[in-house]
Amino acid sequence: MSASGNRLPLDVVSGEHGAASVEVEERGDQRLAAAQWYAVYTRSRHEKVAHRALAEKGVESFLPLYDILSSWKDRRKWVQKPVFPGYLFARVLRNRVGLVRGARGVVRLVSDGGGPVPVPAKEVEAVRQMMESPLPVDRWPYLRSGKRVRVKAGSLKGAEGYIVTRRKQCRLVISVHLLGRSVATEVGIDCIEPI
Repeated sequence: MSASGNRLPLDVVSGEHGAASVEVEERGDQRLAAAQWYAVYTRSRHEKVAHRALAEKGVESFLPLYDILSSWKDRRKWVQKPVFPGYLFARVLRNRVGLVRGARGVVRLVSDGGGPVPVPAKEVEAVRQMMESPLPVDRWPYLRSGKRVRVKAGSLKGAEGYIVTRRKQCRLVISVHLLGRSVATEVGIDCIEPI
């Protein structure tokens, strides 16, 4: 498993199925469209705890995880670790950020001093798309600038990021600028186009 996420539940209306439930679905869709992604700073090694706590509160959250082989003195085991240690993403309406702040394991939302700052949905969706693809994903040093490209084919079709070439291998690097962190995966040179 490479990513973990949960969805906001729609309001439940008792009674007959029909116009009332359609109105609820439309309101739910409008509410979801108005919701924004926020970066959530968690207690040290409490990303999964905070992710579960947000799910219990009905808050959509996204915790990108990658598999790594960990070694101890007596054994080796594959474990899942956060791609962005200490952070996860939560999608809520601006007036409901208090739900996130009060969740177990959460320290605060990433802010600029004047309040929480939303993460562009395009960045979060690009990371989600990368995590859901079958391609291996690695943490990567933060890239602020470089040659911007868009993936035109394959499981990452439509994703945008920076291209890095090392040892005849092409890597697509997606940066979350608010966190100053990046994630990368290998792509074929024939699958990308400059933006």
